[in-house]
Amino acid sequence: MSPSLSTPIYEYDVFVSFRGADTRESFTAHLLAALERKRIRAYKDDINLPRGEEIRPELLKAIETSKIAVVVFSKNYVTSDWCLDELVKIMECKSVLNQRVLPIFYDVTESEVVEQTGNFAEALSNGPEEKVESWRAALTEVANLAGFRSEPYRPEPEFIEEIVEVIWKRLIWESSTVQSRRQIDNPGAGAGADSSTIILQNDASSVQNAIAEWSNLFFFVRLIPFHS
Repeated sequence: MSPSLSTPIYEYDVFVSFRGADTRESFTAHLLAALERKRIRAYKDDINLPRGEEIRPELLKAIETSKIAVVVFSKNYVTSDWCLDELVKIMECKSVLNQRVLPIFYDVTESEVVEQTGNFAEALSNGPEEKVESWRAALTEVANLAGFRSEPYRPEPEFIEEIVEVIWKRLIWESSTVQSRRQIDNPGAGAGADSSTIILQNDASSVQNAIAEWSNLFFFVRLIPFHS
């Protein structure tokens, strides 16, 4: 684990990891637009790096300072060393910083990621030996988390709306928990001005519903079928 990791000052609500060549102009663009409409601050970096280029320090910082990491798995996600390095960092932040991670399986199945078959097997077999083991471990771990899988019969806007709703409710739930802790530790202290706090201020009636629904919502996500 990186020794530099410590409790972060959050700069973003969501970090989106995706393969630009697959989804930059389609699914990911639509997801980011939906997050923005909900006033959820999302970081994305879709600059293409040649294979073998190292992940940039500012990108690592963006991952560390995001509350939730969304990983959009697509057919060519694993052909990018950069995407795989992002994933390893995300899973490190999950372990050390308790970052929430939400995998989305877009035109791939959970089993392809876990078993690393098809494109995943070929890409990993061509990767640098010193990194492949950590890549495999991260892929296996993230694919076993609760997440979403796209289905050909389901309209994409509906699919994206459900994903954004899960993220939004999670942010509300976490913000309400933080606010409660602040009030206990320092009664009368002002709330921070992050976007989830703004959501709370503008839609305070949603807080209790979000808290009450979160466990059921998360349970529902876990029940989404991954296998055909």
